[in-house]
Amino acid sequence: MRRYWRTVFGKQLSARAAVTVPNLYAVVSAVTAGAGYSVPPRSLCEEHLDDGRLALLHEPVEPPLNTLFLVQRPGADANPDVVRVRDRLQHAARAW
Repeated sequence: MRRYWRTVFGKQLSARAAVTVPNLYAVVSAVTAGAGYSVPPRSLCEEHLDDGRLALLHEPVEPPLNTLFLVQRPGADANPDVVRVRDRLQHAARAW
């Protein structure tokens, strides 16, 4: 929330976290259960938005960047499963 607020609104967020959870999946679960609001990656909550379990409160003209890096071990290209997963992630990431 802090980075989103600062980037989109140009101000520091003064609200304090009401709940702290261990990962982004737990964030989506907590918000779905009514624990408040958050800014999880759309890729993690798209299904919840589509079926109405979550509501989009704001859609900025230019959303904050959330840079992700896809890495693999040297020689992993020899494993067709690694190549398949990498290719699917790269394809899916175009819509993120």
